[in-house]
Amino acid sequence: MFTPDTLQETIDRITKMEFYFDTIQKALEINPDFIIKEAPAGIMLQELIEYYENGQWLADYEADEAGLLPSDLKRGVLSEDGVYNLLFELSEATEETVE
Repeated sequence: MFTPDTLQETIDRITKMEFYFDTIQKALEINPDFIIKEAPAGIMLQELIEYYENGQWLADYEADEAGLLPSDLKRGVLSEDGVYNLLFELSEATEETVE
């Protein structure tokens, strides 16, 4: 069950991960190497991967599915394939630059 405090923590986390998701997507379009080589982008990527893999993404996704989040909250990071596809595209792009 969500309390007002835990709901706000969830909203704050989603907002942060949404920013990371959007930033990495934009960087991928411009220069995939930037994400790997520049510390801030690399840190964002690592935190996004951890969020996706440690179960927190799933908990946030389930909160969204249950209608617990505000309707005006930007939540592209919670799309079922969004983060997975971004990581796949990043992998493909960085492989191409290595070749």
